[in-house]
Amino acid sequence: MHRRPWIALLSIAVLAVALAGCSPPVPTCPTEELLAPNLTSPADGVVVTTALPTLHWTYPANCSPEGYRIDLSVTSDFSDTSLSGGTGDPSTSWTPGENLADCTAYFWRVAPINGTALGPFSASRSFSTDFAGTCAPATPPPAETGSIGGLVWHDLCAIPYASTTIPPEGCVAETSGGFRANGVLEPGEPGIGGVQLHLGEGLCPATGLATALSAPDGSYEFGGLAAGTYCLSANSLEEPNTSILIPGDWTAPALGGGPGVVSVPVTIGEGESISDLNFGWDYQFLPSPPTPTSVPATPTPALGSIGGLIWNDVCHYTGGSGGEPLVLGPDCTGSPAGVWGANGVMNGAEEPMSGVTFRLGAGDCMAPAFYATADSNIAGYFMFVNLPAGVYCLALNPLTDGNDSLLIPGGPSNWPTVSGVLLITIELQPGENRLDIAVGWEWQHLG
Repeated sequence: MHRRPWIALLSIAVLAVALAGCSPPVPTCPTEELLAPNLTSPADGVVVTTALPTLHWTYPANCSPEGYRIDLSVTSDFSDTSLSGGTGDPSTSWTPGENLADCTAYFWRVAPINGTALGPFSASRSFSTDFAGTCAPATPPPAETGSIGGLVWHDLCAIPYASTTIPPEGCVAETSGGFRANGVLEPGEPGIGGVQLHLGEGLCPATGLATALSAPDGSYEFGGLAAGTYCLSANSLEEPNTSILIPGDWTAPALGGGPGVVSVPVTIGEGESISDLNFGWDYQFLPSPPTPTSVPATPTPALGSIGGLIWNDVCHYTGGSGGEPLVLGPDCTGSPAGVWGANGVMNGAEEPMSGVTFRLGAGDCMAPAFYATADSNIAGYFMFVNLPAGVYCLALNPLTDGNDSLLIPGGPSNWPTVSGVLLITIELQPGENRLDIAVGWEWQHLG
């Protein structure tokens, strides 16, 4: 029997063509997650020369609604929807059911629909008809703008010194143990001023459209916004937020947001104002637990605490070898011709250091009596609690307590050392919480 290899090649080609037309079905979007479509054509404000123009749009997710509602009107507020219609399926184009009038301005928008449940409308667009080129130019009225705002507030949770399994007022239990603020804005909780928020266009993550600082009472607002979907976010690890917020965690808009970036998508309609997008922050050591209601016979001096943060302070540079001149980056200090290094200021890209052991001693650092140790946690924070008033010595030895594997070679970027050991003398007042000890650690020009 003679083999005909061309038959096999033809079969393969036919199979490839058949498979190329196959693709997995697009899932239907959950009704509660429907998003506003993005209009594509005709472009906003153009003139069309046909009585039956086709309108096109896209859907901004990897799923499709069951269909779309299309509002087409001669009024910008869509009070007249006699020309409106629907697709009846997930297709993303539609043509009016009757001829449009000549020399007329039209407005249109699109919303997804599942069954009878209507999702958010897109931003609106306009076009005008001029079939023979004889119409006077139409000038549609400008669309109304909206706003997004809310409050940045201190989400209060005062954790008692005594051990308890019952969450104090304003607190909720964490699955890993302990308590955190409950993420609910409650009467009496104060706003936080000076916090920077970001706004970007589209779904999160997105930034770059605008920034805003919260007012002294914690309020903020982004105004002059067209209808559409935006990403609202805040980053506690960038200035000016780091100096205001750290140490602590976000509790809203997502409970347990942790430090760093927290964001929320928001969709507004034309002229709509949303004013309840609030950001809650739980300071790690504030507020202090309430004092006991019972008064002891002998007043007990209030106890305080000492703590802070350690992070990897980085000086980015180029050159310095092979004849290339040394060029220091913006996160460096000093002179390329002399002493230089990291600038001792934490920025959003620098990482906290965990597992670093600090020692605390009674008395100043000339002759301390060390008696306690504390390790930095995964966010870089360390703390010594229940301290009476007095003088203490906080020490960090990079060669002991297992620190050598984490810190060597390197040294602090913002504190002097004595024989390579960081020694900080602290005079603690009754009930004082000194939680501002920030230690930048620079590995020896290794980043």
